[in-house]
Amino acid sequence: MTTSTPDNLRFLNDPISLRITWDRLVSISEEAAATLVNMAFSSIIREVGDYSCLLMDAKGNSLAQPKTSVPVFIGTLPATVRHLLAKYPAETLKPGDSLITNDPWLGTGHLNDVTIVTPVFRDGQLVAFTGSAAHMSDIGGSLNMGSSRDMFEEGFLIPPSKLMLEGEVNQQLLDLLLANVRSPDQVEGDLHAMLAANQIGANGLLGLMDDLKITSVEPLAEKIHSLTENAMRKAIEAVPDGRYEASVDIGDYEGDIHLNVAVIVEGSNIVIDYAGSSAESLFGSNCPMSFTYAYSVYPLKCLLEPNLPNNEGCFKSITVTAPVGSIANARPPCAVEMRNRVGHMAHAAIFTALSEIMPERVMGHSGSAPVTCDVFAGQFDDGRRFVESLCVNGGTGARPSADGIVTGFPGNMSSTPVELMESATPLLFTEKSIVPDSGGAGRYRGGVAQRMVIRNTSKFPLSHSMFYSRQKHPAQGVLGGEAGAPNYIAINGKPLEKPVGRHDVFPGDEVTIQMPGGGGKSPVGERSKAAILFDLQEGYITEEGAVRDYGVSLEDLRG
Repeated sequence: MTTSTPDNLRFLNDPISLRITWDRLVSISEEAAATLVNMAFSSIIREVGDYSCLLMDAKGNSLAQPKTSVPVFIGTLPATVRHLLAKYPAETLKPGDSLITNDPWLGTGHLNDVTIVTPVFRDGQLVAFTGSAAHMSDIGGSLNMGSSRDMFEEGFLIPPSKLMLEGEVNQQLLDLLLANVRSPDQVEGDLHAMLAANQIGANGLLGLMDDLKITSVEPLAEKIHSLTENAMRKAIEAVPDGRYEASVDIGDYEGDIHLNVAVIVEGSNIVIDYAGSSAESLFGSNCPMSFTYAYSVYPLKCLLEPNLPNNEGCFKSITVTAPVGSIANARPPCAVEMRNRVGHMAHAAIFTALSEIMPERVMGHSGSAPVTCDVFAGQFDDGRRFVESLCVNGGTGARPSADGIVTGFPGNMSSTPVELMESATPLLFTEKSIVPDSGGAGRYRGGVAQRMVIRNTSKFPLSHSMFYSRQKHPAQGVLGGEAGAPNYIAINGKPLEKPVGRHDVFPGDEVTIQMPGGGGKSPVGERSKAAILFDLQEGYITEEGAVRDYGVSLEDLRG
């Protein structure tokens, strides 16, 4: 017996109408994101883009995400919704409620990232969720990056709670949080911006439902998830079955971290397994499983179906496992503030593991991984206090068929503008330049590094918190490409042997930050003379570098 499709759902069977509706969902999420960015008080959201906004169905499954936000939060936010619903079941939620947490094991992996989830009601029925995750400019704690011994040193923990109760702010919770941070105005402003973004997303979703004359999002969600899952499975089936392994080493506060990955392809399914990786660290590099999962499925999607809009269906064919108690599946209350030191390096191991069977798609290892977020805290001469994050990108790895660039991968975050830092802090940038000969050589060159020199112009000492991981382990090339240059951190010209943790920067001191270059791709001998000459003209390499790395002189190139 054939069941007819109701008139209001016929658009699901029309590819053009469905694509328009799907694009509208993405557009609604982007409108929510624009609201968050425009209302945010902190530069790390407004300028750097360390946030995301999601539309989700009534079960918390992701439907749409903005194109320009941090992509991996789509791997954590739905899981956070399910954790929140375990404490606040759907039937107990009411219009005007919003739930909040920054628990690293329920959210994005460290305390600075706060997640707010808002239920969406239509005619009294819960039909969807909107959510936002964003990095707070401060969450309290010691500001001693990477060297904390447990989560309690790292800041204020918000357990699953209600930030809004039927339209009213939970003032007691908000006051408690703001009393524990150094920049309460920024944090409070950002939280309200997140709430506003969620409401804009809810309004847009309800408007779409009105236009479509539907009372439930579920049929649309099921269709989108089914199409996306099928596309991903088809892409996986094109990959030869097998077990592909690789590993990377990462500098820690003390010693090294070993991250081992096995990518197991079987039919239309992939398992990513981190067995053989280091055990939990004594310091802040530990990675909760939620973050490991997110930064494992994302590079796979980049390889398999990069143009497919992000939603829950992308990841149903991918399983991620790691031994409990390992660096990739750390247990509370481990210190986790620098969990991106491990999570951001997953791409490198995965790309290397798959480089021989997917040579046309992989990239060199990224010098922008792990993303760095230096925190400067102190006061102006007039006593006003500040806390500002300086996010800096190195060179990406060489792209599948092009040179690397200076941008954030896999973090997808922008560098903090120099002008903003100088207006918001007593810091003066005396230099910001690219570093020639820093991109890994190859047929396709890795992205070059950038260098900054920063002076404390205040009459007070400043606190500078930092973590860098690529002094001993630069970004490696793939398929015969060379490694990029390592990073270099110095105070008053004296290199720091351990550029991790918190340092004092006294009046007049200068901090030099040189980011790593990206790894190259394919053998050096395959690079064209025209590309080498272009690099010389643009200042990406020097004449000495052309001779050393490519074996050609300026005369050879011009001849």
